[in-house]
Amino acid sequence: MDAGFNENLKRIEVKVDKLTDAVARLILVEERQTAQGVRIGSLETTTVDMKHKIDRVDRKVDRWVHMGMGAWAVLVTLFVIFELVVKIQQ
Repeated sequence: MDAGFNENLKRIEVKVDKLTDAVARLILVEERQTAQGVRIGSLETTTVDMKHKIDRVDRKVDRWVHMGMGAWAVLVTLFVIFELVVKIQQ
């Protein structure tokens, strides 16, 4: 009777050891997921900040491009007026 009981006890101990290992691995996975969640949250915040900065730079570039096109339009208009005045005076 003792031999059967000891054998059953050893089988239970082995299964408990396997269960302990599985729980330990599960805890490690959970800790890693938590750490990755924190890192991903930080990256999302950084991405949003970068998007706002890029939008600001895009607006500035658009403004400068429009001002440049306007300046060229004014210069061309002044040149045409100047040429007309020169032709009329001749």
